[in-house]
Amino acid sequence: MGWRPASLQARLSLLFVVLLLAVSGVYVFLLARSTEKYLAEDLQKRNRGLAASVAEVLEIDEATNEIPQATLRRTFDAAMVINPNIKLYLVGLDGRILTSSAEPGEVKLTRIPMAPVLAFVAATQPLPILGADPRNPAVARAFSAVRLNTRNGQPHCILYITLGGGVTADETASLRQSYILGLLLRTLTLAGGAALLVGLLLISFLTKNLHRLSTAVRRLQSGDFTTRVTGIRPGDELGELATAFNDMAARTEQALADLQSNDRLRRELVANISHDLRTPLASIEGYTETILLKQHLLTDTERQTYLQTILKNTRSLKRLVSELFELSKLEARQTVARPEPFSVTELVQDVLLKLEPEARVRAIELRASWDKDVPFVCADVGLIERVLQNLLDNALRYTPPGGQVVVAIAAPDAQQRIPLLVRDTGRGIAPTDLPHVFDRFYRSDQVREKSKDGLGLGLAIASRIVALHHSSLTVTSTEGTGTCFAFSLPVYAP
Repeated sequence: MGWRPASLQARLSLLFVVLLLAVSGVYVFLLARSTEKYLAEDLQKRNRGLAASVAEVLEIDEATNEIPQATLRRTFDAAMVINPNIKLYLVGLDGRILTSSAEPGEVKLTRIPMAPVLAFVAATQPLPILGADPRNPAVARAFSAVRLNTRNGQPHCILYITLGGGVTADETASLRQSYILGLLLRTLTLAGGAALLVGLLLISFLTKNLHRLSTAVRRLQSGDFTTRVTGIRPGDELGELATAFNDMAARTEQALADLQSNDRLRRELVANISHDLRTPLASIEGYTETILLKQHLLTDTERQTYLQTILKNTRSLKRLVSELFELSKLEARQTVARPEPFSVTELVQDVLLKLEPEARVRAIELRASWDKDVPFVCADVGLIERVLQNLLDNALRYTPPGGQVVVAIAAPDAQQRIPLLVRDTGRGIAPTDLPHVFDRFYRSDQVREKSKDGLGLGLAIASRIVALHHSSLTVTSTEGTGTCFAFSLPVYAP
């Protein structure tokens, strides 16, 4: 998959890099703040008792109740010699700066906030506690403080010492901070680089599957309905999408195959209708012209023969048109079954009586068999009569003289349905034709050659009528032995 600036992979990669840089920046900022806080805490813990140590050498004069300036200056100077980075202040209980070790021009505050100082003296909150730096009010600084009491134990003032004082930071703290930040930044760089590499690889892997899907969609759009998505494992959203696409493509391919099959059947229908209607129409036209042109030359017997032929062809055309109209109504769901209770044995007997003359002419034995006390069924008697009529007509047409056609009625099954079977001893149906016997307009070449009438619609009509009764018309056949059609009807339950 090529890299394109506007591709999803490029956009996701750019977004990931931006997010990673933003997170890294926030991390560095928090790291710096945390390091400063840690150093301040460490500095304040190590110098927590500094103010108390200095206060031990400060004595308040009993007469004046004040610390002599000479003692104060001597103590301040000694402390500054030991640690030049500290500054000492005597602060009143109200926060007013009384005196300091700094030069007069360096002190920019006359009063400091007392809340942090009192919290430090009382040890009521964890370190670090940052206080004001009188020389640099904009910077909060770690400090040490202690309360100075008079001889009678009354609070006099507070010794306030700023730590790491001066404009230049403590070199040891700077080195320590530099080392810690350097180590953490190197760790961040390695972790960020690894995260960037893994993230880009994952984005490439995910977009590769999306590229497969988009390629398959484009191939399907271009007309390749056999395309399928491969290489995406199921189990996540992309896998489900790939499975859904493959199912959609399969359904589309099947729908296209059905459309092609229907188109082929439509062409066959036109050819069949043209063939099956042309012959009787030509016969009717020819015999009618003969009667009109030679009416004075024809004998009564010849005229009667011609008229009988015209009538036979007219009835054949009528039956073909009726079957086409009936099948179209069934397929359009315009035919609605009207169930009613009736005796299926009586219906079978009536149909057999109608077809008995034809069976006798063809020298075929036509009979029925059933058990005693067959219950009533609930179905549309007219439609079921049509089913039996079509099945028996089909059986008589393709059974040779001397054969048998039997209608069998079985006992009700576990679903309270009565099976009906129509068996014949005809030539059977070829295995290649068996799956298509219920297709509309389908007739095998063998049947087409030996059949003089019909469009092959009888079985299609019967199958759709049976479907209206929530059953299915099935067929079993062996070439040279015979064929059996079967369906079932529900038992009538008052």
